[in-house]
Amino acid sequence: MESPPSRPGAAASPGGLRPDDPTRVGRYRIEAKIGEGGMGAVYLGRDPDGRPVAVKVVRSELAGDRTFLARFHDEAANAERVASFCTAQVLEHGDDLGMAYMVTEYIDGPSLLQHVSERGALSPGMLHGVAVGVAAALVAIHSAGLVHRDLKPSNVLLSISGPRVIDFGIARALDMASAHTRTGQVVGTPGWIAPEQILTQQVTPAVDVFAWGCLVAFAASGRNPFGHGSFQIMAARAVHAEPEVGDLPAPLAGLVRSCLLKEPERRPSARELLLTLVGGAGEAAVNTTLGESWAAPPPVTVLASAPPPAPPQPAPTPAPTPQPPEPPPTQTRTEPPDERRTVPRQVYGSEPPPVPQPWPAAEPTTWERQAGPAGRRPSRRTRTVAAGALAVLVTAGIAGGAYLLTRPEKKKAAAGPAAFPTGPMLVRIDTAPGWPDKCHGDIGTYKAGDAAPKPLIQGPQCDILPVRSPDHTRIAFTRTSQGAAAAWVANADGTGARKVADIAGGRVTWSPDGTRLAYVGKQGQARQLFIVRLEDGSITRLTTDAAAKDDPMWSSTKRLVFWSKRDGVEQLYTLDPEHPDAPWTKLSRDGVRAVDPAWSPDGSKIAYTRGESPASDIWVMNADGSGARPLTRAGEREMDPGWSRDGRWVCYVQGAVEDPEVRAIRADGTGDRVVTPAGRALGHPSWS
Repeated sequence: MESPPSRPGAAASPGGLRPDDPTRVGRYRIEAKIGEGGMGAVYLGRDPDGRPVAVKVVRSELAGDRTFLARFHDEAANAERVASFCTAQVLEHGDDLGMAYMVTEYIDGPSLLQHVSERGALSPGMLHGVAVGVAAALVAIHSAGLVHRDLKPSNVLLSISGPRVIDFGIARALDMASAHTRTGQVVGTPGWIAPEQILTQQVTPAVDVFAWGCLVAFAASGRNPFGHGSFQIMAARAVHAEPEVGDLPAPLAGLVRSCLLKEPERRPSARELLLTLVGGAGEAAVNTTLGESWAAPPPVTVLASAPPPAPPQPAPTPAPTPQPPEPPPTQTRTEPPDERRTVPRQVYGSEPPPVPQPWPAAEPTTWERQAGPAGRRPSRRTRTVAAGALAVLVTAGIAGGAYLLTRPEKKKAAAGPAAFPTGPMLVRIDTAPGWPDKCHGDIGTYKAGDAAPKPLIQGPQCDILPVRSPDHTRIAFTRTSQGAAAAWVANADGTGARKVADIAGGRVTWSPDGTRLAYVGKQGQARQLFIVRLEDGSITRLTTDAAAKDDPMWSSTKRLVFWSKRDGVEQLYTLDPEHPDAPWTKLSRDGVRAVDPAWSPDGSKIAYTRGESPASDIWVMNADGSGARPLTRAGEREMDPGWSRDGRWVCYVQGAVEDPEVRAIRADGTGDRVVTPAGRALGHPSWS
């Protein structure tokens, strides 16, 4: 579901509401239906003061699904925390007469897709304004622990005050809505979707940065940087082809190219984008930048029978192919899109298609040959290479205007509880009793159901707290020998172990790009946070205060969480390793001991140990410290939480420290169970 694409007069139907449409939702009077999508309908409403709002109502078949509704309201509550600047503010969410709904600010203005389709590429001033405004919106969204996951030109509205990003609060709820009909899907639109989304890998804020690069390139030229074609071809190009970004002005050219890198860890963060765009002057300069460059866009006209005027064209290239339009967000189809149409049949609330642009003339890639016309038979090598990559791109559906890419080998399955992870976890293997006074620890792996763990790193020294690198090719761990502690790194199979840095004990943590480790070290009598670069061993100190601190962990969103006794008792804080002089952000504020923080894979939540042993539990909070809740309630020395790779399970340790038991529980608090075999002392579990 999306916010209204244009002005009320352009979107509302002449006949007003249908008999089955509501006339009031909560305290909002409904005036017109202005769209429909994967989760329900979007209405133009008025609050008691007459202010226009967009009211998004969940469709009836989902209204009875408690799990979906809980996710929907959770996402809406998260979205309410997003700063309203450069976004459509979420005002309220609730239930009324059996209808779950979310109310957002109504943005008066055309979408970026509409504007470019009718009037061509943006002027330099508007282009810079869009780049800055959308980057500012992503900073706000990511700071709230959210990832948009479907950023594209139809989700950017050009208001009189500047660009506004919409629909950042329902992507994961839409994922759940789609799961009622299919499994193995990805929400997003080829042409704007990142390679890791297409390959169903971990989703992080970097997917929005990739989409930002596509969006800015499109706004500058009227063309997608990966050309045009069927969604299979577009998705395959995003994974394997180099983008064509055209002649962008500085600094946009370099920024866009860096955002379109295939490896998510190499892309800049949204905050880095924004600071570069405003000359490093800080986020307060966004207002000034938009004020100087932004001009309110003229009205657009939604045409029902003819394509919009074409923008200025580059020199023609041979054999252009019509470009299939991006599915409008409020459009619902019950049939596959007809790729032969240049202008689709107009559906109420839809947007005009983008002007067809030719993909630069070049030798067709293996992906184009594989899906090309009959008669162009690919070679055996090409067929072999292409078949594996296109296996995830064979079938598709449309829900809420987003292509849903489905792995063909996955069978339909009813939505249900998260299945227990099948992969092995890293563990500390106690080879003799005595922990923690006497450590006899090896590093190994353990897979639930196995009779015993598999040792990877063995020896007389004390090896503890193993953690995998982001690409899962290496392991970092802490080694203590003769009273001295050090950070070590080894290959994933345990070979090639080498010392990296002397530390003060405790755990080490990988940077998102796998090039650095953060740890706690001694500076005089104080324990401080440090970073060591693996390539050359150079060390950077992050903190200088005298308070005790430990348990650093680096998130996929490039924040470090740790505990400190700065306020008298262990509380959780975050800091930006790239700007260590900036103030810390305090997350836990209840004065109860909070330690062992662990980020979820997407950086949106933190699991941690709350309370003094032996009455400690595992709790979970949002990335900004809100929504803290108990995950376990036994209070039997529970500690050391760690997330599964899909973020749907949390492993932890329970029981006496000298005889620990590894357990696991779903992130929703269900399915708590013992993982390790009886009689085997394993600790420090780590799935991710």
